[in-house]
Amino acid sequence: MKNIQILIVFLFSVGVSAQNINRINADLKVSDSLILDSEIRIYAGGGITNYSSLFRMYKDKSDEWKAEFYEHYAQINSQTKLRTEKQTLKSENDMEFVWNSILRTNVQHLPNMSEIKYKMKERGNVELVDGKYQLMWKATEIMDGIGYRVQIRVNKKFHEVDFGNPVSYLKYYPDVDELIYFNELLDLIKSEFGIWKK
Repeated sequence: MKNIQILIVFLFSVGVSAQNINRINADLKVSDSLILDSEIRIYAGGGITNYSSLFRMYKDKSDEWKAEFYEHYAQINSQTKLRTEKQTLKSENDMEFVWNSILRTNVQHLPNMSEIKYKMKERGNVELVDGKYQLMWKATEIMDGIGYRVQIRVNKKFHEVDFGNPVSYLKYYPDVDELIYFNELLDLIKSEFGIWKK
């Protein structure tokens, strides 16, 4: 048996795709585009349920900060009906402080998780396998859990980034800066607004 050191955790996953986001936005009566100068949206979803959620924070045209949390239960054929819920949120700290703390996580510059996959493996050894030298890597792939899509607009610049299971991956790869920053963002939102806590 080949001594390939790859650990793969196989579970079912459904991410937050662009098509899903358009459907969610339509169901929640939220525009598809971010038109305000200071706005962040974090879509969370995945697993095998029909549940997804949206955190939205923005500065409106009267220069007031607002934060909202939407829960979305998609319709599944004739078994379940579409159900949505909306909450207006208050932060633990001043919203301007929260916004700047969000920007401190570098979310407006982070690459997609697919672009940092090369960092998320342990460098292996060169081994002779079937008469050929091969480089063996050890990687962990987590297929179940929560995927996040973040859309942010800062000073008229728009950025979008996808991360799948960042909380779980950080346990395996605690030195990857992008995972650290993305988890700081999630921790900040959880602690400031009391959402996504289990």
